[in-house]
Amino acid sequence: MNAEDSAKPWEQCPHCKEIFGQVYDKRIKLSSIVASKCARCWAVREILSCVTDTANPWTELVGSIWHDNTLEIGVITPEDSLETAKGYKIYIVADSEKHARSDSRLGIPIAYTPTHKNYRPIKDSDAERISVAKGWLADCVASHETCNAECQEYEWPRRVLDISQDDVIRLVSIEDPPHEATYVALSYCWGRRGGNLCTYESNLAQHRQGIPSKSLPQTIQDIVSVCKQLGQQYLWVDALCIIQDDPADKMAQIPRMADIYSGALLVISAAGTADVLEGCPLGPPELQPSQPKVFELEYTRHIGADSENKTAGKVTVVVERMEHEHCRRLPGHWARETFDQDGVDLLNTIEDRAWTFQERFLAKRALYIGKGELSWVCASAVQCECRKSRLEVKNEDGDRVFNHRYCIGHVSTKRLFSDSNKDIYKTFSYLWTEIVTMYSARLLTQFTDRVAALEGLSAAFSRRWPDVYARKDYAFGCWEPFLRDLLVWYATGEPVSENVKRDLFPSWAWPSSGRAVTFTSWVWYGVDPKPWVEVLRLERGQLFDEVNVFGSGKGILTIRAPLIACTGEAAAFDDGSQGDDVLYTALDAKLPFLKGYPSLDDPSQKEEWKTVTHMILLASYPFKAQGSSRPLSFALLCVAPVPGKDEFRRIGMMTTVRPKRTFEAHEFEELLVPHISDVKLV
Repeated sequence: MNAEDSAKPWEQCPHCKEIFGQVYDKRIKLSSIVASKCARCWAVREILSCVTDTANPWTELVGSIWHDNTLEIGVITPEDSLETAKGYKIYIVADSEKHARSDSRLGIPIAYTPTHKNYRPIKDSDAERISVAKGWLADCVASHETCNAECQEYEWPRRVLDISQDDVIRLVSIEDPPHEATYVALSYCWGRRGGNLCTYESNLAQHRQGIPSKSLPQTIQDIVSVCKQLGQQYLWVDALCIIQDDPADKMAQIPRMADIYSGALLVISAAGTADVLEGCPLGPPELQPSQPKVFELEYTRHIGADSENKTAGKVTVVVERMEHEHCRRLPGHWARETFDQDGVDLLNTIEDRAWTFQERFLAKRALYIGKGELSWVCASAVQCECRKSRLEVKNEDGDRVFNHRYCIGHVSTKRLFSDSNKDIYKTFSYLWTEIVTMYSARLLTQFTDRVAALEGLSAAFSRRWPDVYARKDYAFGCWEPFLRDLLVWYATGEPVSENVKRDLFPSWAWPSSGRAVTFTSWVWYGVDPKPWVEVLRLERGQLFDEVNVFGSGKGILTIRAPLIACTGEAAAFDDGSQGDDVLYTALDAKLPFLKGYPSLDDPSQKEEWKTVTHMILLASYPFKAQGSSRPLSFALLCVAPVPGKDEFRRIGMMTTVRPKRTFEAHEFEELLVPHISDVKLV
């Protein structure tokens, strides 16, 4: 094959074209690539030889070219599945600014924006690594205008730990904070094994006198050591600074979480640790993110021919371990990211837990001790040990743009939906549903903490936007002004706690589901969605047998909306047996388009679907006030009557398929207005 040849013989190769074709379409035996005479197969084999055993006859490959014009390839060895296989990003570095999509001799893609130069080696010693974190902190405190611009004063915690001594720490009460003193707050997982050291009324006096450092759980010991190296004297740890068997103290502290985590100089997250007894070491070399391999690949004039051929050229090849930032909820990398990583954050086990969500989201600065490396988040920067500082990207308003909203400092209400952003109601409504969606899937040891673990974040929203999120309007994890939108949720996945008590909260409020919730996105993004609900009033009451469950209670929500009688039936298979799916259909013959398969709030209640008698139309999309339109979908609550009362409770929600007909605006109104009623939801 001559260099002057314009043909691309690999386009006819039955092996490598699958790797470079559709997204992970087929698996190809690595042995086929090794045996092939194709120039591109030869290049793939030579490149992979630096990261895997190319002689293994059972190893398979899958791959595809991605938007940054790199080859993402999964190497599936006999010991691996697609989910556990290692993934690599492969590309050639161009020798000039103007270049083709791929090398003309080898067919390997040439990256638009090579990323290998963004890496840097992680320091060898723990002291050097903590020194890097200390630099992040010092730089933020000294030079980040955004991080230091907030004039809000936060209340100190009632108690903190004085860690200034070598062998003992003391629990100290804070009446008046020491002048110019600061404290660090810890975010961590207690774990399921127990064994956490807690403050109780029985040992409160003893903890004030002093706690031997060696008696602390290993994770807290490690964090104390890090704080000392950062030059900090005070540390707040929930288990030790809240009296765990004093309900009054706990109920008083929960509303102060916003102050505690927002007011801390720094929040340290034991991100890679699932248990307080496990310890929180800095990531060892075998778990640290891999540095890219960069090498010169020489090729002969006749690739695959006699090795005596002289070298005809060479290219610079880069092999990076694949990353999955869309699955990673926090910054930081580690050595065990896989080719086909799913939406579970394998890097930071702490991100599965409900309480830790607000702890990191409220922090003005956060240091994460992950499985593989240290990482940093503040309102001005996102950093990690293995990468150089990224260039700042700003929008037209001069605000820093981040790929992820790691903290409240990354939340902006500007241009969220449109350039004009006229519908500010829509913006603030969406912001809270996004928070709830991220939070609701997280696990709780005690389901009674379902609302409590979000209380600090609701308080922070009130402080940040007091005219929008007024404290008087907050109940059951919802804001009254946005209840019209906050009704449009459906539950998915497994229960978030082993002991879900749905009756702690009103059935219409998302906390009652006990599972992850998602809100119907077209309520915000749709083309002229039509809300059919008018919220009239919310009457709140107390559950007398659950007085110590924060945020629980009765809530009678009165709305005005189309209330449509319906019938339900279980879907049947061809053999006559019944499946799990249920079909609800409006009884009004004029509304045949209002039918569909609901998402039930509690699928474990196999017979509960039979109690549904009505559907409540929440919204339709799209809707035109004039002329004709063909709606794409309707969102409806499926509700059941409360025996002996003029009230309904929610059982599930459904969205319909698109009807086959169009509607004139007046006709659509005429069909639904007769069903509008005042409905009480409990």
